[in-house]
Amino acid sequence: MSDALLDDRTALLDLLARWDRWLDESRFTADETAAIFAPDAEAVTPGGISRGIDALTAQAARGRANWAATQHLHTNAVVEIDGDNAAIGLNRLIFLVADDPARTPETVPAPALSLGERCRIEAARTADGWRITRLGGTLLWASDPEVLARATARGKAAAAQAG
Repeated sequence: MSDALLDDRTALLDLLARWDRWLDESRFTADETAAIFAPDAEAVTPGGISRGIDALTAQAARGRANWAATQHLHTNAVVEIDGDNAAIGLNRLIFLVADDPARTPETVPAPALSLGERCRIEAARTADGWRITRLGGTLLWASDPEVLARATARGKAAAAQAG
């Protein structure tokens, strides 16, 4: 593998890690979103379809608002680079922790919901570096399908109210 290809692969894997942190640390500002996504990027998730920086930011914030904490992990990334475009397939594990008013600093809650999905991500090289242009996934399993259905319904209702 050439040095340039290795540098691109490293940059793309870093982009995925920044995407995870963006979600888990609720970094939902236009600037933070634009550091990960292309201006016309599209995301297809259980919360709906979003296009563009503002819509991506709003959708992520709505989805994250349902949980006290989240942890997104990706594994087994297969990166295929073709010039200034890349396709990435990966497995994703998502752990969602419900808000617990009785929680104290000494208690550590367990996830209320765990998910496994297979993702397909497309990215493009821009003047500012690699950016995600499209992402989508297929949910493979959920630890509690009823909790997932309720969370998805809340996200869709919030999206409908937002217009």
